[in-house]
Amino acid sequence: MRSEKQDPTRTATGWRISAGAEPMPAPYPKPVALRTLDVLNKLFNKILTLDIGGQPIAFHSLAEFEFALSGRTDVPTKKLAELMVLSPDDLKREAKAISDVEHKFVEIMSEAITEPGRLGPLLRKIDIHVFSQDHHWRDVIRALNEKDGDYDELRRIAVIKYMQYLRSRQDVIKQAYKLKKRAKDDAADKAAASDKPAAHGDTMIFELPPELPEAPPGEVKAPAAMRETVIFDSVIIDQNSQSSEFTRLMKGEATSIRMKVGDVVDVKLSKHAFKLSHPKPRHFELIDDAGRSHELIAGKNIVGRDAICNVLIDNAYRDVSRLHLVIEPLEYGELVFTDLSSHGTYVPSDMVSSGS
Repeated sequence: MRSEKQDPTRTATGWRISAGAEPMPAPYPKPVALRTLDVLNKLFNKILTLDIGGQPIAFHSLAEFEFALSGRTDVPTKKLAELMVLSPDDLKREAKAISDVEHKFVEIMSEAITEPGRLGPLLRKIDIHVFSQDHHWRDVIRALNEKDGDYDELRRIAVIKYMQYLRSRQDVIKQAYKLKKRAKDDAADKAAASDKPAAHGDTMIFELPPELPEAPPGEVKAPAAMRETVIFDSVIIDQNSQSSEFTRLMKGEATSIRMKVGDVVDVKLSKHAFKLSHPKPRHFELIDDAGRSHELIAGKNIVGRDAICNVLIDNAYRDVSRLHLVIEPLEYGELVFTDLSSHGTYVPSDMVSSGS
């Protein structure tokens, strides 16, 4: 059996998915991560110190830096209490604001993937006050913005972890909204049973905000009843799509999948069933549930509904994000997935294992 080559760029980030491997006749271009490895090793030949929250914090390795930020992805107790007392309208506004920020970060990550070295300048263009004070996130980003271009890998990790923090915060908002909606429905049922009108208050107001964005050119505008779920629908999608058979990939984190020639792997983009096929060496195809095949090229394949994607998904797949996923074929039948979506990318659970 061929021994698997160790990838020195792997840290605690992501999972490895393996279904066996078969060598390709010639290697794909070396990924950017390998080309930046020497730079990262140089950075950590000495201790990296960042000023966070008015205190110098030292990191001895890239893995240590990543581990430290992983502890900042939950929602602090104080923030939980603040969110739980918001009205439904305030919760919707908060969810919409977070969604807008997430989309901005996805655009930045996508551009940085296609144009290495651009992450620093792109991140500096964002108003620092966009970042939350929770866990000193604003200080983390400010400290990294003061570093030069050699620190882009650290910036990438920071953006990924901050996106995970935003998702944790979004999940709390969704749960709070569901609780208030349930209270509203219960009150309405009691009022109907007693033939009395339901009292109006913060927990009873669920109209859509008037400033909802218009549909992009060429797309059908969703009915108002459906548009309210745009902000809160990932709770529904998670419940329906994620089961013991599939595992959701961590947003923004690299995940490897290894295939043999002839393999066909089930993949879900949100709730939509796709298949990843490896019919012959150096040839991969992503096939949607209508049988349409999208051939993957060497290098980075951006999958989504936006016109900039080189794997363009039909607009009928509304739950697939405009920039949903990046798939990069490497050598020996390996592909690297980077999920950028709102509603997730899912792979078979029995193919997922922890580790580098």
